[in-house]
Amino acid sequence: MKKQLFIIFLVLNSIFSFSQIGHLEPAKDFREYEGILKEYYENVFPLLYNGFSEKPTARFTSMPSFSNEYSFSVENIAGIKYIKSNRLSESFWYSKKKSKVRVISKKKKISEKLYLKITELFKVLENQTKETEDGIIGFDGTTYYFATTDNNGEVKIGEVWSPKGNSFLARIVATCENIYSLGKRKRISESKIMESIEILLNELKK
Repeated sequence: MKKQLFIIFLVLNSIFSFSQIGHLEPAKDFREYEGILKEYYENVFPLLYNGFSEKPTARFTSMPSFSNEYSFSVENIAGIKYIKSNRLSESFWYSKKKSKVRVISKKKKISEKLYLKITELFKVLENQTKETEDGIIGFDGTTYYFATTDNNGEVKIGEVWSPKGNSFLARIVATCENIYSLGKRKRISESKIMESIEILLNELKK
């Protein structure tokens, strides 16, 4: 309980400073799309999120313009914490035989500390997500989605398109890429990921 209260405190304390660093835009409801985009989203997400919880604690998705879609989800299975990383065998958007596209899935057991730290980061991202007039819509790059479930059980999704350079959001994406790689059982240490998350959260508190 103390850990949960501490996370809530940090989240609330971080909201006020995040607007000075950068923020996500709320993702458009995918059910509102029409035509080919509606068909794409209705088919790609069930495949890409195979084995993921319907109510995500922390879920990151990369939708590149020209290459394979991929995602990770933080999962709590019978009290054991995992990172599940899924990648499509080819770009679903460009595939000529979409029925042949398959999901390549791996998972990695993680510590309670890392689980809580990733959860904290995604809760901060959820709370600072807001719509602005100067939001950028990209067509040649990568759209990243960050999803979590709020206290009312509603899935909240924020997005950013190809953040530039060493910007704050670009470093968040880089950290999530490392979490994804950890789920694929790449040689990335938990301590390195926790350190990078801590640096990001500390910036929010300045």
